[in-house]
Amino acid sequence: MKRTRDDILKVDVDQEYLDQHIDSFRDGIEHILTIDPTLKEIIEHSPFTMFLKENVAKDSMDLYFNKLAGSIISQQISGAAAKNIRGRIVDMFDGTFPNYQTLHETFQDSKKKQAFKECGLSQRKLMYIESLVGYFFNNEDSIKDLFAFADDDKIIEELVANIKGIGPWSAKMFLVTGLHRLNVFAAEDLGIARGCSRYLEQRPEILKKLHSKRTLIKKSKIKHKSFKWKIHDEDVVELCGDLFSPHRTLFMFVLWRMSDTNMEVVINNEKRFMSK
Repeated sequence: MKRTRDDILKVDVDQEYLDQHIDSFRDGIEHILTIDPTLKEIIEHSPFTMFLKENVAKDSMDLYFNKLAGSIISQQISGAAAKNIRGRIVDMFDGTFPNYQTLHETFQDSKKKQAFKECGLSQRKLMYIESLVGYFFNNEDSIKDLFAFADDDKIIEELVANIKGIGPWSAKMFLVTGLHRLNVFAAEDLGIARGCSRYLEQRPEILKKLHSKRTLIKKSKIKHKSFKWKIHDEDVVELCGDLFSPHRTLFMFVLWRMSDTNMEVVINNEKRFMSK
C-alpha cells in the first residue's frame, strides 16, 4: 500500500512536534528529510521558534517596518544591547514600538528626535532609521505591491537601493522574518558558512558532487583565525543550499544549528530572530 504524505511524516518526525509548527514547515521538513534523512535528530532537537504557529504574526505594513527597524537597531551590537535600546524606545512611546507615521511626525520636532536618539542610537543608526521612515512614509502603495508580488531578488534589490543601512544580508533576513519567504539562503553569513563546513565535512561525497557542478568560482569574504573548520568558497555554500530548494530557508536554520556545538546558544539566537 502506498504511504500518504502524512504517513511519511509520522514515520520520520514526531507528529506532536510537527503540529506545533505552520504547514509550510511540515512541507519543508518532508522535503529536507527526503534529501538527507540524517538531519532528523538536529531538526527534532527543539521546536523552530520562527515557524511556531503561535509566533506567526499577520502581515501588515507596521510589521514590515518593525522588522526592518529592528534589523537596523541590532546591527553590530549584542542581542542584549539591542533589546535594551528597543525597550527604551517602547517606553518612550507608551509601551508600543512606533510605526513609521508616528516616527515621521516625531522627526519633525528636533527635541523629540533627540530624545529618540538618546534611547541608545548612534548618529549613523538614527540616519538609517530616518531613511527607513522616509521610504515607508512616501511609498506605501508601491511597497505593498513590492512585498505582495515581487520575487525575492527584486525585493532585496529595492530595499538595498532605497534604505540606508540595509544591505543584502539584512534584506534576506527580512524576507525570512517579515515576509516568511521559504527559499532564502545567505551563503555569506558566518554561521551558515560554519554550519555548511561542518555539514560537508561529514559528507565528503556531497562536497565532491558540489565541486563537479561549479561554473563560476565565488571566493568567500569570510575570514577567521581558527583552523577548526574549513571556509568553503561562497559558490560551494550556495550550491549546498540549492540542494534543498525550494525550502532553503529551513535548511539555513538547520545549518545555524550545526554551526555551534552549544545548542542552547543557537536556540537563543533563533528566539532573538523574532525581534528582528
